[in-house]
Amino acid sequence: MPTDSIWLFTASVVAYFVVLLVPGLAVGLAAGLRGWTLAGLAPLFGYTVHGLTGPWLSGLGFAYTLWSALIATALFAAVVYAIRRYVENRWPERERPQQGLLPNWGRNAHLGVILCIGIAFVVSSVVLIAAAEGELDAIPQRWDPVFHANGIRYIAETGDGGLYGVSSVNRYGPEGSQFYPNAYHLAGSLVYMITGATVPTVINAMTLPIAGLFGLSMAALVRECGGRSVLAGAAALTAAAVNSGVYESISNGLVPFALSTAFTPLAPMIMHRYLVRPNVTNGMVLVLAAAGLLVVHSSALFAGLLFAVPMLIHRWWTESSTIGKDIKHLLPIAVAGGALTILQLLGALDQAAGAYGYRPWNSAKPIREALWHLFMFQHTAPYPQYVLVAFLVIGVLTYRRLNGLRWMTGAALIFGTFWMLVACWGGLSWVIVLSRPWWNDHFRMIALAMIPFSLLVAHGMAETQRWLAKVATERLPGFTKRRSAVRVGSAAAVVVVIGVASLGFYAPLNKEVVAHAYHKSKRDRAGEMGQIAVTPLEEKAMYKMAEIAEPGERVMNDRNDGSVWLYALTGVKSVAAHYDDNVPPKDAALLADHFREYPTNPEVRAAVKRLNIKHVFVGDGSRYPLVKPDLGLVGLDKADWVRVVYRNPDATIYEIDPKKLPSD
Repeated sequence: MPTDSIWLFTASVVAYFVVLLVPGLAVGLAAGLRGWTLAGLAPLFGYTVHGLTGPWLSGLGFAYTLWSALIATALFAAVVYAIRRYVENRWPERERPQQGLLPNWGRNAHLGVILCIGIAFVVSSVVLIAAAEGELDAIPQRWDPVFHANGIRYIAETGDGGLYGVSSVNRYGPEGSQFYPNAYHLAGSLVYMITGATVPTVINAMTLPIAGLFGLSMAALVRECGGRSVLAGAAALTAAAVNSGVYESISNGLVPFALSTAFTPLAPMIMHRYLVRPNVTNGMVLVLAAAGLLVVHSSALFAGLLFAVPMLIHRWWTESSTIGKDIKHLLPIAVAGGALTILQLLGALDQAAGAYGYRPWNSAKPIREALWHLFMFQHTAPYPQYVLVAFLVIGVLTYRRLNGLRWMTGAALIFGTFWMLVACWGGLSWVIVLSRPWWNDHFRMIALAMIPFSLLVAHGMAETQRWLAKVATERLPGFTKRRSAVRVGSAAAVVVVIGVASLGFYAPLNKEVVAHAYHKSKRDRAGEMGQIAVTPLEEKAMYKMAEIAEPGERVMNDRNDGSVWLYALTGVKSVAAHYDDNVPPKDAALLADHFREYPTNPEVRAAVKRLNIKHVFVGDGSRYPLVKPDLGLVGLDKADWVRVVYRNPDATIYEIDPKKLPSD
């Protein structure tokens, strides 16, 4: 059984940044972006390039490989550069880059923000590494990761960058596969091809910097909207500390959604940039950013648009003359964005009209409990983040000083209300309709609410620093003429005090939350959160299965045990490749219920022949929530038409014995 070293994990992290930043910086520089705007948008633009070119290459019959990705990046950047130079040459005055619109941060200010973002990345890394207990190739144990793991390996092995390929490992046959935006899987497949690491290592490497990316996005938003450097740095630190933001999503296996949450602040940032100076270049950047959000996760674009609503209301309230102009400028952006993402939009419509059933949550939390979770910055874990709460109070009381970001209070009200509706009245039909882009999921709604709440917390920190600096310069002898040193010293003092009071920006608390992703939290070990989905012995048996399996065969397995990871780990296809039993392939559904009738049921034998099944893998039947094994695989240990070829305490591999079966 392979075990990836710390060096291979590190190589995977480096490869992931290369995969994002090479295309992201190429496109951003070609579009004329510089500074914090470029830094914030580069990772998202990396996903834009992968998420758009993968399906296009598939439609044209080309495989998605390292070389085709590089060529596509070059072409993408060349087109963006050509458009920018054309419009700058034709309308030089209108397309001139904005000047004098951003605050004049000094060198120390920029360095301070960089330091805070660096801390955010370090905290993000420490949380994940500690949560996995150093097992950096540990298998994520929640519901969704196996789907994403299969998608990453599928693209790497087949080169199919299409929007229906990632689900075809589990949804196959005449019924067809399911649409899913695949930018995350395309990027992961490149990391897999570059490093040769196992798929769990690739997923963990892509998860490691999410909170840091969140902090970078928040800092870029503050910069673009005219905020102080102290606010930008505090926003980055808060993003790395808040529990119900990206960490809880990671804990529940919602990694692409957590990634989309980290990028969501960029939507209002770039829309603000475009509306302040509505030219073709900024419009193109807005279209690319919106496309990036859509290809990372469909709901991210909806969230970004919702964040834009209070920003537009605030802008129109203070400058009513801009309403008509803004609408006129945004309409062509919508048209261009729709044309650029037509494949994703058509896929989403196909998904909505398809047979895949929508199963809404029916959450009914008491109002008091839901409010507590929201304002204590924790949801499932019993660890209120009181330090953040204290600064939230300060931030709310001084919200008028947010200036260009004052509209964030409106965003907090909108997403806080959404959280309350989904958490307390999630079963109501109209709530289900409103929250459907987020699957009516209270985990997702509280994560989105944490974006404006985190900014208000950061504002409270920044105002505390302002007050300390004012007190020092006005009341302490010797500091009156050293204002720059006082500002730096007060900011450093606030960071140190918060870091100490929160025990390292809540890294231990967030580590315990993320540990649930690997079934390593204290509550997991105590048996409060169900049994582990993929046991080490099941994993060992799956690698043994890879040694036994014949080329082209599909292994019969139980959808409810760890064997759904068989393809992601070994490349051997199984009948069931996801825990999800919503609209399975007809053959898979038939065999799940009736496989043990193989000797007597011609339909079962026909399905086995169609799928080329030679072996059967039966694990320990556990996952969260614990369910019973598939009925069709119960009692095989007593059947005389299969023989055991491998067994350990958690898994058994059987071979179908053709000599003891009727011939059809």
